[in-house]
Amino acid sequence: MMRQYFDIKSKHKDEILFFRLGDFYEMFYDEAVEVSRLLNLTLTKRAEVPMCGVPYHAAKIYISRLLRAGKKVAICEQITEPVAGGLTERQVVEVITPGTVAEEDFLEQGSDNYLAAIYCSNKKTQGCCGSDFYAGFAYIDITTGNFYATSFPKSDFNEQFLKEIGRVAPKEILIQQSLQAEFPLFKKMLSEYPQMLQNFYPDWSFNPEQAEKRLCGLFGTENLKGFSLNTDSPEIPPAALLVQYLEETSFKNIPHISGIKIYTESDFVSLDDSTRKNLELVYNLRDNTTAYTLFEAVNYTRTAMGQRLLRRRINYPLNKKSEIDKRLEKVDCLYRDQKTAAAVYGNLSSILDIERLSGRIAMKKTHGKDLLALKQSLEAVMKIGSLLKEKNFQFLQISAEEESSLFEMHALLEASINEECTVSFTDGRLIKKGFSEEADRLKSLKENAHGILEEYLYQERKSTGINNLKIKYNRMMGYFLEVSLGNVSAVPDYFIRQRSLANVDRFTTEKLKQIEDDINSAEENLIEIEKKLFAEVCSKIMLKNKLLNKLAEEIAELDVSHSFAKAAVLNAWTRPELVDYAGVLNIVNGRHPVVEKHLPSGEFVPNSILLSSDTEKTCGGTKTEIPSFALITGPNMAGKSTFLRQTALIALLAQIGSFVPAEKAEISPVDKIFCRVGASDNLARGESTFLVEMTETAYILNSATKNSLVIMDEVGRGTSTEDGLAIAQAVSEYLLNKIGAKTLFATHYHELSRLEHKRMTNLKLEVLEADGKIVFLKKVTSGAAESSYGIHVAGLAGIPEEVLRRAENLLHAAVQLKKNASYIENTSASAELQNTESISLFSEEEMILNELLSINTDNITPLEALQIISGWKSKLFGR
Repeated sequence: MMRQYFDIKSKHKDEILFFRLGDFYEMFYDEAVEVSRLLNLTLTKRAEVPMCGVPYHAAKIYISRLLRAGKKVAICEQITEPVAGGLTERQVVEVITPGTVAEEDFLEQGSDNYLAAIYCSNKKTQGCCGSDFYAGFAYIDITTGNFYATSFPKSDFNEQFLKEIGRVAPKEILIQQSLQAEFPLFKKMLSEYPQMLQNFYPDWSFNPEQAEKRLCGLFGTENLKGFSLNTDSPEIPPAALLVQYLEETSFKNIPHISGIKIYTESDFVSLDDSTRKNLELVYNLRDNTTAYTLFEAVNYTRTAMGQRLLRRRINYPLNKKSEIDKRLEKVDCLYRDQKTAAAVYGNLSSILDIERLSGRIAMKKTHGKDLLALKQSLEAVMKIGSLLKEKNFQFLQISAEEESSLFEMHALLEASINEECTVSFTDGRLIKKGFSEEADRLKSLKENAHGILEEYLYQERKSTGINNLKIKYNRMMGYFLEVSLGNVSAVPDYFIRQRSLANVDRFTTEKLKQIEDDINSAEENLIEIEKKLFAEVCSKIMLKNKLLNKLAEEIAELDVSHSFAKAAVLNAWTRPELVDYAGVLNIVNGRHPVVEKHLPSGEFVPNSILLSSDTEKTCGGTKTEIPSFALITGPNMAGKSTFLRQTALIALLAQIGSFVPAEKAEISPVDKIFCRVGASDNLARGESTFLVEMTETAYILNSATKNSLVIMDEVGRGTSTEDGLAIAQAVSEYLLNKIGAKTLFATHYHELSRLEHKRMTNLKLEVLEADGKIVFLKKVTSGAAESSYGIHVAGLAGIPEEVLRRAENLLHAAVQLKKNASYIENTSASAELQNTESISLFSEEEMILNELLSINTDNITPLEALQIISGWKSKLFGR
């Protein structure tokens, strides 16, 4: 047996081999050690061989945990019955990986389950940015058949790769081997995604010519021009490798993948990895869940399809006004007719995951309950269709012919699948009574064997006149007729004697043999015929696969539109006005959609912002000068970061086609959103906090355009005050003079508020000072803040009172020095502090200041003044 194990394992070196032994799946050697650790299983030994196992009936639970840990699993089954003294034949029947799993038990319902591939071409091709060297990135969800690909210049590889990985969040990726050597940071970037299974492939695996043939073969086309792909398109090799990988792991059973969608970065608003994380769009920074995210704030979806579409929309905002307006109009229809919206909402709850049901049917990984779920979903779709047809809403756009096909599909499912079926194919409860005469006959035999035998016995008693004739059964003889010795003379010729006993004789008949054979084979034959009938039903459903996918898309669209409408109704959001002129961003009394959701009603303080990337706004013939750059000052905890993020989120909400949390919003679509808010060390890449901050800032300055929205907070804080201020000013001037993007720039460098530029406005967060206490009003007004109130915030954080008093004294002394004397930096204080307790950085300065204040300038001679100054100099620099 172990030779058999080694032979099979040699063909599946990258997978954990679940080796079937009776009622268990066993693992051996190092694999057993690893699995026992990952799954917290007991590790045992047999003949010094480490081993662990899981019960076959509970295997899915353990496989799911291994997949979440980024492992592959090969299922090795016994394919022949065990023979005494002989070796049971075994073979791998399925390979399950995080990116190829299709069973519902292993999937997150509301999330896509993508398998991705990345490749770089070694020759110049014509792409989105002209002739250049390009990288191709492709990804697919086998459970739905959704297949996408894009390309980008190799010169932007690091940023673009992180951007795509962040948005797509693949569970598994196939990687061109040479990329690790070509891009030094690539390996470090991959280390940031430890749960993403990474498979490396040699460069020859991405052969463009073979890749094109493979895709054409899958799609049944002569070429790929119909998918906007040319022979040398960089998207083809990674896409083809995905198909090859799926065919190998799914045993070529992927007929539902019928096309690929190509997109470019310019099709959507560009969101870099840092921006996506800082805005906490789908996952939060605290524990990487959806709690306290934009997704949570707008997610009122009722279907898994809608939830997945909502995630995609948030990650891929539109940048074309016409397309955004189409989405907004659909939301508006449901917003204005809340009675219809409520009826739609109720029926959406009855629609199950049509998209994945269709995929499982295509891959022959389905069961009876799946088809019942599809039937239930079709019923709900028909009800919604009737509701919407009355209102003439632009949802569920299906033709009369397609509608007829849906009714036919529903009728087939209604007639064929038993409402009481299970996921099993062996309990005889799959096919509904009346669908097949043969299945009905076999079911009758299986369920009414006793009645059939009683009916036969009744007929034999009647024909023979032997009233005490009996039918009995034992293992040796099966069913037989028993006749008492007194009635043997009445036995007809067709009775076949089997055995004579002291008081009775036992007989059989050809009819009884046939009944016995039918009863004994009924269960086995019923299983086979039900499987055959089920496969025929699935084949007929598969013919409507494209219609089901279209239906799934329409339902997802309706669900997301309804979700946006419900968010608008519940939270008093308004429809944004998308405009083409002046690059304007005009938000009146905007609110943060996430923060407001978690505060008591009416507690959030709204704020407004008006910016424009053009020098003038033209409205109704009136030209108005509008700033493009808002410098925002104010203390910590006053609400600067909330205001920054809410502005970006409102713009993003508008461009995904949602209403927004504002009294009014007038927005010109932006091409890119940048959000540099906060920074931390990136230990995986060996980058300090300040380097991370500067890298993000550099990316913004090199990538932003006039039509972008830039959010920046605390630029320059990670270095010395002088360096930080210089950098912050230079960045501000570059954004103002060179780029001209709409910018919100928050800072504690109050000196920046003295910058003068006609396109710049100063905003501050209001603070109320009363009786020595500070109240943060959270209100944005014109002007510059006078203080950062850092010591007050330190007190709120629990800093000891003694430390706070000391800080107040030091701050007061520093302020006095600035006001009343030339401020002289103490260059040697740090050295003194190493050897002295509680030395003030301002002790000498305070003394000199007191002397200066006490001098009567009317009674001092020039010589005396020079001597005093010389003494001060000695104290300051001679110590």
